Amino acid sequence: MTLKRRGEVLKISFSAFFADLGYQAAVASFPIIFVFYFHAPIFLYGIAEALNYGGGSLMSILGGYLADKYGRKIIAVLGNSLIIILSFTGLAVNYIQALFLFMFGWWFRNFRTPARRAMLAEVTDDNERKEAYGILHALDIGGATLAVAYLTVALYLGIKATVILIFTAIPLLISTVFLVLVKAGGKGSPKRPGRLALTIVISTMFFAFTQYSFGFPIITTEEFTQKFYLATLTYGIFLASSSIFGYIFAKIKLEDIKGLAFLGYLLAGLIAFGYAFLSPYGIITIYPLSAIMGIAVASTETFEPTIISKLSKGETGTAMGALSFGRSIGVLIGNTVMGFLYQFSFSYAYIFAGIMGLIAFMIVLSLLRK
Repeated sequence: MTLKRRGEVLKISFSAFFADLGYQAAVASFPIIFVFYFHAPIFLYGIAEALNYGGGSLMSILGGYLADKYGRKIIAVLGNSLIIILSFTGLAVNYIQALFLFMFGWWFRNFRTPARRAMLAEVTDDNERKEAYGILHALDIGGATLAVAYLTVALYLGIKATVILIFTAIPLLISTVFLVLVKAGGKGSPKRPGRLALTIVISTMFFAFTQYSFGFPIITTEEFTQKFYLATLTYGIFLASSSIFGYIFAKIKLEDIKGLAFLGYLLAGLIAFGYAFLSPYGIITIYPLSAIMGIAVASTETFEPTIISKLSKGETGTAMGALSFGRSIGVLIGNTVMGFLYQFSFSYAYIFAGIMGLIAFMIVLSLLRK
C-alpha cells in the first residue's frame, strides 16, 4: 500500500524518532539515578513512577480535548517543546529534584501524544492507518533504541548518567522542529468515545498493569549482574524488538482485535510470569524475555490506536486522550503495587503484572465472541 501523504506521515514519525532519541535515555537512566545514585528505596521508585504516569494520565485527557478544541498541531508542538524539562534531571542533587524534573517533562510528553496520534489519523485514510501507526512506532522505538545504545556505551566507559542527560535536549529540539513542519493539525469535535472504544480503553488500563515501567526489569537486571550497562542493555533489546515488530505488524494482514488480544495482552502477561520465575538465571533469560516483551508492546502500539482511530471520527484527539488516560491510570496503579511488592520479592511484583495482563486479554477476547 502506498500512503497518499507519506511525507506528512514521515515528518510526524521522525519527530517521534528524535523525541525518543532524547527522552528515552532519561527513561532508561531514571531508575539508576533514583535507586542506585541517590539510594531511594524501590517502593519509592514505584511511587515516583506512579506520580509520573498519574499526572500524565490527566495531561493525556487534557491534551486530547484541547487538541480537538484549539488545534492538534499547536497542542502537539507545545507539549513536545516542554519535554525538554526532563533533560535537566541530570542537574538534580537528590531524588526529590530528580523526580520533579523527570515528572514534569514526562507529563508534557503525555500531553502531546494524543494530538500527535490525531495528526497522523488526519493525514491518512482508514485503510492506511495500520501502516502509518506501524511506521510511527518503528521510528519512535528506533530512536529509543539508539538512545539506550549511546547511554549503554557511555555507562560502560564510566560516564555518569546525569552527565549524559543534559545532552538529550538536542534531539528533543530537533523533534519539535519536525512537528512544526507538518502540514496538518486541525480542530475536531470533542465528544465522549463510543462504547466499543471505551472497552478498548478499559482493556488497555488492565494491560498497563503489565506494561509497568521498564525500570523494574532494568533494576532486576542490575541486581543479578551488578553492571549498569548490562541493565540498560535490557531496555535496548526490548526497544529494538518493539521497533522491528512495529513495522512488521504494519505490513502483515492481521485482524486488529485478534492481534491486540493474542500478540499484545496475552503475550505480555506470559512474559511477566517469565520475569517472575526465570530472572535469577540472569541475562541468559532476561534478554530473551525482554525481546519478546517488545513484540507485545509493538502489537499494542500498532493495533490500539488503529482501532480507536477507526471508531472515532471527528473526536479523534479526545479518543486518543482517553486511550492514553486508560494506559496511564493502569501504569499508575501498577507501578505503585509493583513497587511495594518488589520490596518483599521481585517475583511477587511480576506475578501481579502477569495476572493483570491475562485480565486485559480476557476483556478483549470478549469482543471477539460478539
